[in-house]
Amino acid sequence: MNIELIFQIAGIGILTSIFHTLLKQAGKEEYAFIATLAGVAIALIMVIQLLGKLFSEVKGVFFLY
Repeated sequence: MNIELIFQIAGIGILTSIFHTLLKQAGKEEYAFIATLAGVAIALIMVIQLLGKLFSEVKGVFFLY
């Protein structure tokens, strides 16, 4: 398994939490919510791409064309 992907997702989580905290302290709670939602969406897209690769590998192993 690629450990870099785990670090990338963790980094996105840390940056998202920092942005959320800064924006919430500034009184911009709507923007904090949008920043959190964007961070989750980016991480989810990365995981979905990885799952797509996994399914294609499984399909190749079992010859399911």
